[in-house]
Amino acid sequence: MNRYRPIRFGRIAVQFAMAAIITAALVVGVPCLFSKIQIIPAIAACASIWLILWTVATVVFGRIYCSTTCPTGALVDLFRFIFRRRGSHYSFRQPSDRLRLSILIIVIVCSLFGVTAVVALLDPFSAFARIVTSSARPLVIGISGLLAAAATLAVIIAVSARNGRLICNTICPVGTILGNISRISLYHADINTDLCVNCRRCVNVCPSQCINLDDHVVDPSRCVVCFECMDACPNSAITYRRGRHQLSIPLMQRAVGNAGISAAGGRADASSVKPIDRRTFILTGAITAAAMAETAIARKNSGFVAGAVQLLPLNYVTPPGASSREDFLRRCTACGSCIAACPTTVLTASVKQYGIRHSLSPVMDFSRAYCDIDCVRCTEICPTKALKPLTPAEKRVTPIGRARISPSNCRLYVNGKGCGVCVRACPKRAISIVRDADGRRVPQVESELCIGCGKCSYACPSHPYSAIVIEGL
Repeated sequence: MNRYRPIRFGRIAVQFAMAAIITAALVVGVPCLFSKIQIIPAIAACASIWLILWTVATVVFGRIYCSTTCPTGALVDLFRFIFRRRGSHYSFRQPSDRLRLSILIIVIVCSLFGVTAVVALLDPFSAFARIVTSSARPLVIGISGLLAAAATLAVIIAVSARNGRLICNTICPVGTILGNISRISLYHADINTDLCVNCRRCVNVCPSQCINLDDHVVDPSRCVVCFECMDACPNSAITYRRGRHQLSIPLMQRAVGNAGISAAGGRADASSVKPIDRRTFILTGAITAAAMAETAIARKNSGFVAGAVQLLPLNYVTPPGASSREDFLRRCTACGSCIAACPTTVLTASVKQYGIRHSLSPVMDFSRAYCDIDCVRCTEICPTKALKPLTPAEKRVTPIGRARISPSNCRLYVNGKGCGVCVRACPKRAISIVRDADGRRVPQVESELCIGCGKCSYACPSHPYSAIVIEGL
């Protein structure tokens, strides 16, 4: 038996065990260490220990993160196994270095300027988490998150079935970062030309399409150390080792460069470089258009009552545990973990509440539920530290917003009929009934007591618009 076969099966077992644990944690809504060690969440959380660990691991072993720990990588391998036609083969593909670098620069620039929607779409962990959350709780994630997840899943299935790890080696910013580090990795795949008979079995099974048999080289920047080629080689000509194999007859060794060398041995010309694919960013516009259409339909069907005014918060409410709105939006990668964990479903993926730059980031929607003042699950599960952990005792006294009342929408104020639902619903007893200058009864909020849980707004029976809105801090 090929000595790399058990190594390959062991890697696959680790890869899918990791993905299964992360999936289970997302579905159940519990914290998971394997979510926190993902590259982009670790960068957002400034978790230097994990960043140092993956840098060292990549320098020594190559891109083992992509083949063992990345859940989207597991998804790619699963779909290429399911949908790839029997008897079909891969072939060597020239690296798209300019495209890879361009996408990485775009992601970095968007991150620096706070356009987190682009980072959320291209981060492999956030994309995977959004797919899992949308599959497990499609009515919770919101239309924008659902569309983004469906589009991402469709692209992964289509590309992986035909081109294997092309997404990982061309689009994924994490793959580009690790690929550049792995160019100097200590261990790498190497071809022994004394044993190679050019049977091309290694090329046929390589999902990264990075084995060039014309020059007998493996591009280390794209190799994800999956051991597929080593298991397939009948002569053990391709191995995972330090250094390079020396030919028995050195004068017959061809002088070749790195990526950027054409199959004929010459420098690849500009025409071989693919232009930047702008279709990646059309998804953001599609999400916004769909959400605007949904809002227009909802408003059309809501009816109109004279004197009623729709209250809109000046600032939408961020999830509990955010130290500030700016810090939350800077760190959040819109992975949807907190949305999946929320037991009351008050959290949903934003569309334009924070601006288009931060689409898909979680936002409180008090028209569908309220925030339980004893629940801290979202603060515990966040992998990027966009939400700081809170204890239940801290949660009860930590304000996330303030209630604002519109008397013109209030049934008690307008009709004089008994109501007081908001008073009874408030867990902090921050709402009381007082009389205004005209002698009419109206609810009043004690700002010092209100923490913005939204239970009053959710319970308000006024129609078509609630008499209470929660303002974010």
